[in-house]
Amino acid sequence: MNSLAAVFNHEWRRSLTAGRIVWWILMSLFPIIVSIVIRTRPDFEPNMPVQSRDTFWSIFLYVMIPCLSSTLGVLLTAGPAIATELEQRSWVYMATRPNGILWLLLGKFLVAFTWGYSAAAVALTGAIVITNAPSKLAIWETMMLLSMLSCLAYSAAFLLVGAIFPKRAMVFAVMYAAIVEVVLGLIPAVVNRLTVQFRLRSLMVQWLPSDKNLREARAFEYVFGTDPAWMHVLWLLGLTAAYLLVAQVIVHLKEFTTASEGDL
Repeated sequence: MNSLAAVFNHEWRRSLTAGRIVWWILMSLFPIIVSIVIRTRPDFEPNMPVQSRDTFWSIFLYVMIPCLSSTLGVLLTAGPAIATELEQRSWVYMATRPNGILWLLLGKFLVAFTWGYSAAAVALTGAIVITNAPSKLAIWETMMLLSMLSCLAYSAAFLLVGAIFPKRAMVFAVMYAAIVEVVLGLIPAVVNRLTVQFRLRSLMVQWLPSDKNLREARAFEYVFGTDPAWMHVLWLLGLTAAYLLVAQVIVHLKEFTTASEGDL
């Protein structure tokens, strides 16, 4: 654990760059700004029944924070994690340390999670104050938990993508998010149950105050899972652990080269 703490502290300090700080601010402010725009529309509140406000804000904040802010918040740190070490010629040094690669990946995973979850927490807290949802506290508590699960799963997923495609990590990470999580996650088939979005959506519908007809509609049987909440949480934690394990196996077996094309 001392090794993990040392790697985390080092990677955290090294990640405090101007680009990441600006990205963090954007991910924190964007949901708040959109909430202000919606809330200040003169025709918004009069046309919305009181009982529908919880449903609207629950879905809106879910899309803005666990789906968008959390995912993009971890992308910039977890995606190029391995590529950064290869570019800086530090991979060989870490590979020769006892369990160096193990602690390096876990440290980068925790740093990515910290960046993403802190941005999501700020965005959610600011946005929930602006909303006119009757059940603000319940929505805030649930979104904080969903954001945590989202940041954990996507940090591990992007780290795995970076291990498989280190030279094009960001490109393939974006492709994974768009094709697997968005497209396949919405396909009404068994394949969508293997995505992070399916589990998060299912927890959102079960935990957040929303229209009962939405939860019981047969049309959403494959979009929202009907399994118990603990099973969805277990799936998300299992996916996180599996992604991290596969990433560890790949980086230990794969022969990375730190030489540039001009050195060959």
